[in-house]
Amino acid sequence: MRDRICLLRYPPGTAISEAELTREFGISRTPIRRVLQMLEVEGLVETKPNVGSIVTAVDLKALRDAFALRVKLSELLGDMSPAAEVKTVVERLTVLGSGCRSLLTKPDVAALCLVSHQLQNALLDLSGNSEYRLVTEALYFKTIRAYYTILPDLDWTMECLSQIEEITEIIISLEAQDVRAVGLVRRNHIVRTLSRIMSFLMAGSIHPQEVAAC
Repeated sequence: MRDRICLLRYPPGTAISEAELTREFGISRTPIRRVLQMLEVEGLVETKPNVGSIVTAVDLKALRDAFALRVKLSELLGDMSPAAEVKTVVERLTVLGSGCRSLLTKPDVAALCLVSHQLQNALLDLSGNSEYRLVTEALYFKTIRAYYTILPDLDWTMECLSQIEEITEIIISLEAQDVRAVGLVRRNHIVRTLSRIMSFLMAGSIHPQEVAAC
């Protein structure tokens, strides 16, 4: 559900049908409602009387605030009780980087978004602090829609290279057993992503109200 919202399969304003989801997944409405409640807490949906659950929009201030918090949290990664075996994460990221390089000549927005998701999951596995993982993951999904919305209009090669660069820098840091440096690499790339989003918006390529749909 969250992936569908963030990958814009369910764009802002979409009414989510409990009945359709019940039929699709072959389960009762109770677990569906629990998921929708969780998504509402994360700010991805809102419940309206006589309408049901609607995919939300995010305004510019909320977007900036969420990115600012992501930046600060990423800086704390090295302090959050490293959990996963570094070698295992390096192996995962090496495969991920190779897959990302193949996208340079074969543009695929959904595939690049999946790379971003997998990178996020790998980094979360580095922390043994469950609350840190929970908050960091929620903020990631809350902000990433804005990037995915404008990704088709950005310089594809630049975006691929940026993702490859981040993965490469993280691998180098992990091989040096420096999880704190991983957090700083992540921080810098989050800042650059926000900068690209805001530059795109300020250039007038998209109206602020459209971003609210991010």
